[in-house]
Amino acid sequence: MSKKSYIPPVRGIRYLRISLTDACNFRCLYCRGENFRPTKEVLTLQRVELILKVFSLFGLKTVRFTGGEPLLRKDIIPIVKVATQYVEDVSLTTNGFLLEKYAKQLKEVGLKRLNVSLDSLNTEKFQRLTGGNLEVVLRGVYEAKNYFNVIKINTVAIRGFTEEEVDGLLEFCAKNGFHLRFIELMPVGELPFFKKEHFLPLEEIKKYIENRYGKLEPIKSNGSGSSKDFYLPSLNLKVGFIKSVTEPFCEGCEKFRITPDGKVHLCLRTTSEIDLLPHLTSEENLEKFVPRLLALKGESNRFIALNGFGWFATAKSMIGIGG
Repeated sequence: MSKKSYIPPVRGIRYLRISLTDACNFRCLYCRGENFRPTKEVLTLQRVELILKVFSLFGLKTVRFTGGEPLLRKDIIPIVKVATQYVEDVSLTTNGFLLEKYAKQLKEVGLKRLNVSLDSLNTEKFQRLTGGNLEVVLRGVYEAKNYFNVIKINTVAIRGFTEEEVDGLLEFCAKNGFHLRFIELMPVGELPFFKKEHFLPLEEIKKYIENRYGKLEPIKSNGSGSSKDFYLPSLNLKVGFIKSVTEPFCEGCEKFRITPDGKVHLCLRTTSEIDLLPHLTSEENLEKFVPRLLALKGESNRFIALNGFGWFATAKSMIGIGG
């Protein structure tokens, strides 16, 4: 538990995740409950543009569009296009199901980077965990490969499930030039799936990779700092580990999340949210509110740093926050 006496203030908004919808055509067991109902009133294109325009005045460099499944938005192409007017680095996380349709268009309007969630290369296991069609996802990933130089494959580590996937995922990503990232299972929303026996510390996967494939060489990260990245010479592969549970990276965080209904969620470890909608009436009103938002984020960082990292938000599941 951290007991720092000084927690640096949040001076800007460097990294922003906007969940465009909490609707999804998959039903990943670690993401949403069976009775989840999507938000009907989501942020419009105009409101997304207003947020990005004003936040860019406060240092915004990277925006990532998430969901739910962001490609379910009928206006996803205009949203990405308008984002590139205000932000240098525009990226998107998807389950890949609609990539075959949208990959080329996304690249043409300026999307820089693409993350695809892929927990298994086994058709039956993939369907059991996500409810999705692996064949369609892989077609989308291969289509995206034609247009994007950087594609990250995100894999949630699950005890009794992921261990036998590691070799296949390493070889798949090495063969296709993808960046593979393992993510620790984060118990956001207290879903039935979150049992102790499902948790797999990433240090175990890291040790397995090094024992089988050789030493992982650290790479300096240029991203948000959540992923500890390594180069695996034997496969000419970049591998990342996001250890949200066993090695938290909260202190000094300048990451903001906006939910589909316009709430600013300060951290996956807390239920603290700020309703942004009343401040989206004009650029002037939103600009006046941002300093208060930065102060609230600083208070959130300080609370977490002083009280430890042993909990996650319970009021909303991951699909309701946007990851």
